[in-house]
Amino acid sequence: MSKDIIYPDWKAIRRDLLEHIQSGRWKPGDKIPREVELADHYGCTRSTVGRALRDLAVAGFLDRKRKGGTTVAPNPTRKAPLDVPILREAIRAAGHVPGYRLLHAGLYSAPPDVAKALGQSGTPELLHVQALYLADALPHQIEDRWLVPAMVRGLGPDHWQEQPVDEWLLSNAPLTKARIEIEAIGLPADLAPHMGQMPGSPSLLVTRISWKQARPIGLLRLYHATGHRLKTGI
Repeated sequence: MSKDIIYPDWKAIRRDLLEHIQSGRWKPGDKIPREVELADHYGCTRSTVGRALRDLAVAGFLDRKRKGGTTVAPNPTRKAPLDVPILREAIRAAGHVPGYRLLHAGLYSAPPDVAKALGQSGTPELLHVQALYLADALPHQIEDRWLVPAMVRGLGPDHWQEQPVDEWLLSNAPLTKARIEIEAIGLPADLAPHMGQMPGSPSLLVTRISWKQARPIGLLRLYHATGHRLKTGI
């Protein structure tokens, strides 16, 4: 790999690494360079490289082992996961100025459907975070997130007041598996005032349950404002 191009973001790095795999330059079973070497090559931070590698691993192209390094998967076939970027990044990429407003956060008894989805028995106390995201100072989407406390140790008020939870999770509790559902709904009455809409207004709901290996991290519901378009691709 010659150091002649600077890649400014993880998606560009991901595309370049994927091209190495699909072109056959990196063959199944080959060990790829270490994160620190790739960061030096691309002129970026290790966390940026790490995100690109994690995405390729989730997609089925790479096998990552804590002490064994990263190798090309024996059968590097794409699993076609939905691209769910960092929320403020997605707003900025769409050409808008992102904003963030915490609505509330704390430990609460999980509703039965949430507890069941996360494999928790009884009515466990989970960390519940609700936040409003803005685009050009207008309501864009509401994040409603339930997290298993044992999986997010270190996440506290000093973090969620200043930094959206999804950005903390990326660095401290990255998922290895997720299940995503998308549906059209009427906006719940308790969330409608924050969105500046009437209860029952059309809303796109994206629900994601995430795991780290076999251990559930949390359940996320994203309620989008009327007219929202979700874009993804391979």
